[in-house]
Amino acid sequence: MMQSNFDIRDDQINLTRQILFHFYPGIIILVFYILFSNYVIELGYPGLAGLLLVELLVLPPVMFSHLAAHGKRLNGVFSFNNVIGFTARLSVKQYIKWSLIGIVACFLIYIPLYPAGLFLRDSVFDWLPEWYFNPVFGSSDVSLIATVFLAGILIDGIIGPVAEEIFFRGYLLPRMAYLKSWAPILNGVLFGLYHFWQPHNYLAIIGVGIVLSYVVWKTQNVYLGIIIHCTLNILGAVGGYLAVSSGELLVR
Repeated sequence: MMQSNFDIRDDQINLTRQILFHFYPGIIILVFYILFSNYVIELGYPGLAGLLLVELLVLPPVMFSHLAAHGKRLNGVFSFNNVIGFTARLSVKQYIKWSLIGIVACFLIYIPLYPAGLFLRDSVFDWLPEWYFNPVFGSSDVSLIATVFLAGILIDGIIGPVAEEIFFRGYLLPRMAYLKSWAPILNGVLFGLYHFWQPHNYLAIIGVGIVLSYVVWKTQNVYLGIIIHCTLNILGAVGGYLAVSSGELLVR
């Protein structure tokens, strides 16, 4: 039976389960990333194809099936009803204002921290295989690589970020209300650490994650997280596509 007058504050998730729920999708993604990447590279595709397959075939099903299962516990049937929080209505002006604030803040955090990721890649994580960091590894066909990067605009730019925002900021963050002002900080940190396939970029991703969590927490609106996250990823994907299309090879 559907619940009426549902209050998400009565459906909080304790800290131990929060950590588990933040991390287990990342572990599943990592396992399939390794499996898919080795497979696509053997077929002559760039390693990025493996990550895109995971974002398309693994990430959304894992996260949305979790949400549906939680909905069944709440509603008695598989449903997203009462599962997604932070859907407050905002004016167009507020959407524009907070989107710009979030995007600019993410750039200001990510850009100076990116070199630290390169340093960690070469000094701490140099034992990992090259395809772990090099999205074009496995192919020298510029046209094929460009096609894969073009697909990334849709998959990594929209599909992956939408699923992540709904899961991390729409589902988990509202259920950390007992942590008060620490909730967006912890949510952002755990979101960053969930990216097991990008350990060298932890500092930058954690910084961006905290910004996303704070904006959503402050406005009580998960759609802002989706807008900001998708914008950032689309810009990165388009940049990658333009680079490989012009003959440049990227190492992330």
